[in-house]
This record gives sequence, structure tokens and C-alpha cells, in this order.
Amino acid sequence: IVTCIGQYAFTYRSGLTHIDIPNRVTRIGDGAFSGCSGLTSVTIPNSVTTIGICAFSGCSGLNALTIPSSISDIGQSAFSGCSGLSSIKVDESNPKYDSRNNCNAIIEKVSNSLITGCKNTTIPNNVTSIGDGAFSGCTGLTSIFIPNSVTSIGYYVFEGCSGLTSLTVESGNKKYDSRENCNAIIETESNTLVRGCRNTIIPDNIKIIDNYAFDGCYDLNFVTIPNGVTSIGGYAFNGCTGLTSINIPNSVTVIGGEAFSGCTGLASVTIPNSVIYLVGTFRGCSGLTSVNIPNSVTVIDLKTFEDCSSLTSITIPSSVTIIGDFAFSGCSSLTSITIPNSVTSIGYFAFKHCSSLTSITIPKSVTSIGWGAFSGCSGLTSVSIPNSVTSIGDSAFGWCTGLKEITSYIQEPFQTGDYCWNGVNKSIPLYVPAGTKEKYQSTGGWKDFTNIIEFGGERIEPLTEPQEVDVAVVPDQISLNGMVVGNTYYALDADNGDGTDSENGCVVINTTTTEEAIDGIAGKDISDASVKAVFKGIIFMVPAGTGTVSINAETLGTSSLMVKIGSLPAQAFQLAERETVEIPYTVAEPTYVYIYAGTGTQAARSVGAARAAAAENSVKVYSYKWEPADPTGINSVDNSQSATGNEAGDWYTIDGRKLSSKPAQKGIYIVNGRKVAVK
Repeated sequence: IVTCIGQYAFTYRSGLTHIDIPNRVTRIGDGAFSGCSGLTSVTIPNSVTTIGICAFSGCSGLNALTIPSSISDIGQSAFSGCSGLSSIKVDESNPKYDSRNNCNAIIEKVSNSLITGCKNTTIPNNVTSIGDGAFSGCTGLTSIFIPNSVTSIGYYVFEGCSGLTSLTVESGNKKYDSRENCNAIIETESNTLVRGCRNTIIPDNIKIIDNYAFDGCYDLNFVTIPNGVTSIGGYAFNGCTGLTSINIPNSVTVIGGEAFSGCTGLASVTIPNSVIYLVGTFRGCSGLTSVNIPNSVTVIDLKTFEDCSSLTSITIPSSVTIIGDFAFSGCSSLTSITIPNSVTSIGYFAFKHCSSLTSITIPKSVTSIGWGAFSGCSGLTSVSIPNSVTSIGDSAFGWCTGLKEITSYIQEPFQTGDYCWNGVNKSIPLYVPAGTKEKYQSTGGWKDFTNIIEFGGERIEPLTEPQEVDVAVVPDQISLNGMVVGNTYYALDADNGDGTDSENGCVVINTTTTEEAIDGIAGKDISDASVKAVFKGIIFMVPAGTGTVSINAETLGTSSLMVKIGSLPAQAFQLAERETVEIPYTVAEPTYVYIYAGTGTQAARSVGAARAAAAENSVKVYSYKWEPADPTGINSVDNSQSATGNEAGDWYTIDGRKLSSKPAQKGIYIVNGRKVAVK
């Protein structure tokens, strides 16, 4: 007498179309009819109490099924792959599985039953738990209603439900708020995935978007994250190729690794001022054209912007100290990048294959340049290395085939890593400090260059365009008199309270400087002692040509922001709040710009506790930027424009380096705003 249909008894009998199970049978074993794709109907008698795991899995021809009252146990994935199943009925007298129609799936923590052909599903009110993967792969499922009795939803419940467009939670549900229009259920213990969603509003009660929450939701094109969310988990939106924009609220303090990696449709993003660490965050976001990194971020780590091939420019804030390995690797459209003075290390392959990058100035804070940091930057024409650098890794500038000159400020040259300059033309000028040429000629990595040129006199860093400087990089624990940071010269008086406001990220200028004092130092070299003696403020240099200086600042009390460009008249600005002023200029040669605090007619305003770092009458300068537009001078040089008769005035190299006197080295220079050839 047959009482059990054994495991895999009729598996893959594709010719089997109908079966009546005898009344004596009490158990249908695991996989008993799995793969019977031709099976269209089956009769299960009242004697059967158990349907095993995957018992009817893959029975794609099965279109209807009645489960008798005797059934007390249905195994996991019992009906998975039954893509033609449109109706499943449970006898009303069944004590465990209540009567339900219209493909109302049997969903219990002990069963995880899958019915992939379902289109509309209402879960009964007595169900409290939806098990792991319960609807995984239900490609035909278009809508589902979850009652208020459900308090637990397992992992990957809706994974692969590509047709799901409506997910409604009953309003009385105490754990999962009512939401419609495919508003995914996202809880830290569930990682529920709704891959067919297009628009998602995350409920206000959600605090954490867990790891992989929307991983692979390629149809998702809009998501609203509420202000209460504090953490976005790793890979949370990985591969959401349809996502075009996202608003990350200021409540978010943590963005997990690769959170938005592969979001190829994402065009722009603003990172809130509460995030301090980025790692792999936007890797492979090939459509990303702009990104705003706030001053809170201190580390841009491994592969954060790797292969963001549409990203053309980016400003790294002065809060960043580390640019990690592969951070911008493969950003082939990146034409400019500003590295602030706060950065101390540039990681392995950080800018590898940034082939559109034309120039780079490495700030004086950097001590190490990692392996392959700029390898394959074939568009790079010039590079400046500060004296602070103590190590340069293997192939750091390998295959930078477009380099036309290199400037090294390193006073004691050390051996660079293997193949550091591999593929670089060794006959291009290598500019080195006066008195160090012989050292370079005998040091590995440098000695292969055949055109090593010493420079002398007061130096400024090569001028790049555009350049933006966050002035909060000035330390506030040491004397600020005469400090030079990058292209900027600070002549402040720490004893009188001038310095930095670390809380607000700015330089505070308290001491006023008279117009007579400015006229007396205008045009003088920044190393001149008289400049330091009379000037309290900030000085930097702009190149010859027509451009605009932009200064982000705020004035307090009766002070005015004073800006003087070379011999042009000083301009005064009174700013009721922090804002940016723009000053156009036209100069015939590289020219100093002076920023200082002057006395204006603005009515005195009270200064609250938040401004305690500033005196009542002062100017707060947050940053400045200059953008030259139309360089002046001539475009060609012939014999009539030799150095003879043009020796009066200061001498500059083409890239803006000031020399102490007329150069002895042959080449093209700038004197009195014109290109001059030294034969």
C-alpha cells in the first residue's frame, strides 16, 4: 500500500499531464514532481498532511491547485517556478492555512512558498511573519497588500519581483507604516528588496537604510530619503542604473562603502555637511558630471570616484587629509582638480588614467605620492612637486607622455620609485632649486633628465587656472606673521587676535590697514620686510590678463572687506551676511591682490557667541578664487623681440615663476607683460 510519494519520484517527467494522488498517501516528498513542466492539474486528497520542499517546483504548466483541510506542512519553495499558476485555493476548514483565493499565497515562516505566476496577492490577517525569499523571483507579481498583523519580514522577500508596481501596507500596521506606489519596506533586520520599483518614498520612521537595501533596483529612478535617516549602508543603491538624482539629508552621517556604485544615470549629487568619510561611494557612476564635497569630509578613500568618466572638475575641500588608492582612477574627462593644503598623502593610482588632466599643483602639505598616482595622465603638460614630499612611488608619473616641464621644489632629492617617469620625455625642462642641480644629476629617478635647470630668487608656485583657495588652512596655534601657504601670503598679527575661526572655517582679519600703507607696498615682493611691517591681511597673485577674483566673506561691525588688485583703486564691500563678491580685473603682468579689513560706514551689528573667534569689527574670509579669461601679451616671438632693451622690470617664466634677475638660460620669459626671448 502506497502511503508516501518519495523524494524526486517523478522529477522531470515532462510528459506527465495529470495525476490523482491516492487517498492513502499522507506525504508528498521533496521534489516529488519537480520539473514536470507538462503537468496541468493535480488532485491532492484529504489524507495528505505534508507537501515537501520543492515538491512541485518548476511545474510551469500547472494553472490551478486546491489544498485540502488535512495539509499542515508545506515545504520551502514547494511551488517555485510554477509560472502558470493563477489560482490556489485552501479548503476553508484547514486549521493552519485559512481559505484564500485569487492566488493568495501561502506565506508562513515555516514554508517560504513561492508562486511566481501570481499577479495580485492579499496576505491574510492572521499572518504575522513573511519568511526569507517568500516571493523571490515572482516576476508576474504586480501588487501586494500586507495586513497590519505582519510584524516580521525576512530577507530578500521581493527579490527579482520585476513587475511589482504597488506594495501597500495596511494603515493599522504598528511596525510598517502605510505606504503605496511601491514604497519599499526597509528595516535594519530585513534588507527587503523591491526590484521592480520606480518611485520610492522611505517612511519618516526609518533611521537606517541597511546594506544592499536597493542593490540592483535598476528600474528605480526616484527615491526620497527622509531627514531622520542617519546611515546609508554599503551597496545600498548599488547598480541602480535608472536613478538620476538623489537628495541625501543632513541627518546622514555615514554613507557605506559603494553605496551608489554603478548608478550610471546619476548626474549630480550633493553630499551633506555631516559626512566625514567616503569609500567607493560613486565608483562607476559614469554619468556623474558634478559633485559637491562638503568641508566635513576628511578622507576620500579607495575607489570613491573611480571610473566616473563624465566628471570634468572637482574641488576637494580643505578638510580632506587623505586621497586614497584609486580615488579618481579612470576619470577620463577630469580636466582640473584643486588639491588643498590639508592633504598629506596621495594614494596608489589615485589619478590613474585621468587623461584629460592638463596640469596639477601638489600642495606643500603632501609628504607622499603613491604608486602610479598619476600614471597614464597623458594630457598632463606640467607638474609641480613641493619640498614637503619625501617619497614618490613606483610609476607615479609613468606614461605621462604629454609632460612639457617638471618643477621640483625638493631641496634634498631622494631616489624615486622604479619607473617613476617611465614614458616621459627626459629632454623636457626639469626646474630645480638653485644649488641642487648636481644632486639631481646623481640621484636615481632624476638623473635621467638631460635638461635640468636651476631657478633662483623669490618663488611662487606655478599659476594654474582656475585656482580656488580655502583660507582656513592657516594654522591658528602659531605666529601667522609672514606665513606663505600655496600662492597665498598671510601677514596677520596673532597677538591682536587675528587668526582662524576653526569652527566656521575662515580667516579672521581684525586689524585695519590704511590706504596709505597699501599704496606704499603695492607691487612689492612679498618677501619685502616692509610688506610684513604694515600689512595685515592676505596677499595672492593672479596671472597677466583679464579675469575675475571671487571672494567669499562676511563683514562684522563697522568693517568693510577691502580688495586691491595691483595699482587699481581699492574696492570696499559691506556684507550683511556671508556671500561672494566678484571683482573683474585686467593686468599686464602677474599681479598681487590684497585682501584686508577697512573701516566703512556700515552700522555696528552685535556679535553673538557663535562669532566669539572674531572681534566686533572684523572681516571673515572663507575662500577666494580667480578665473582668468583672456591672457594678454603676444602669441609669437621673433628676433626683434630679444632681451636687448627690455631688461627693466621683473622677470617671470611663462608659467608665472618670478626670477631674481634677468635669466642667463635661453628661453622665453615675460617682462612688462610681454613675451621676451633670451637668445
